[in-house]
Amino acid sequence: MTSLRPRRRTLLRAAPLALATGALTPVLASCTRASERLDAESNAVPEVDLSGIEEVPEISALVPADIRARGELVNGAALNYAPGEFVGSSGRAIGYDIDILAGIGAVLGLATRTEAAVFAQIIPAVGSTYDVGMSSFTVNEERLAAVDMVSYFQAGISYAVKAGNPYDIHPDDLCGKRVALQVGTYQEELSIERSQECRDQGLGGYDMLAYASNSDAATNVAGGKGDILMADSPVTAYAVARSRGTLEPIGEIEESALNGIVVSKDQPELAEAIRVAVQHLIDDGHMERILAAWGNEAGMIPTAEVNPQP
Repeated sequence: MTSLRPRRRTLLRAAPLALATGALTPVLASCTRASERLDAESNAVPEVDLSGIEEVPEISALVPADIRARGELVNGAALNYAPGEFVGSSGRAIGYDIDILAGIGAVLGLATRTEAAVFAQIIPAVGSTYDVGMSSFTVNEERLAAVDMVSYFQAGISYAVKAGNPYDIHPDDLCGKRVALQVGTYQEELSIERSQECRDQGLGGYDMLAYASNSDAATNVAGGKGDILMADSPVTAYAVARSRGTLEPIGEIEESALNGIVVSKDQPELAEAIRVAVQHLIDDGHMERILAAWGNEAGMIPTAEVNPQP
């Protein structure tokens, strides 16, 4: 069942994602050993060695003088979106966005610092409180009217099922199926609409299993309580990578869109410096290495752009 709504990806972040913070806890005591293994494995957070990324003088020379003099690039991020950006057991910001930012900083000869922020308040504060906003922002026309955005990743909606797909689930035919997702997300909103479409056609609606976190949704699909996990593609990929073979991806990524690093329109030189730094990470293989460590190399893009077409 395919939605006819305009293509976009998750916008809502009502509940923190606990996929890699050790909070992947079974909802029911009857969950299988497969889901328990998923819980244990999800505690493993990759440590990406960034020591091989060095300053590139011709790129660092593009950094505006005031930021170069300060020696630090300050980022605002909503730290509730594993595996993009979240809080690790040490209390520090971690995730593939944080590692990519550190790589960008290394190329530019800058230290990087991420400050926790409310998602909706990041963009208005870029250019004053923060130099950049790197928090899994989807590139769209509304944002491009307000800020510059440097593309670095691509994401959408994706699915996973229990390994072997024992219930013979197909993402394009979920009427009457048990769809596990996180409450308060775009996936929940979309599932409600698609479920109504099923009923309008005289079919059974979705049996929606809405959990407080995507981690709980993933756990219960691995354990057989849910038929299919529906989540943002980075979240699904990370869940599969950490599942020790108890989950497998299925279907194509839907509503795929670019993610972008937010820069103030008053700082075009900084946007260009970041674009060139991102392209350097892509061309030298560092970007793929970082994303692969987080199970998200499928989100690689070949070319970084300032203000790409949404």
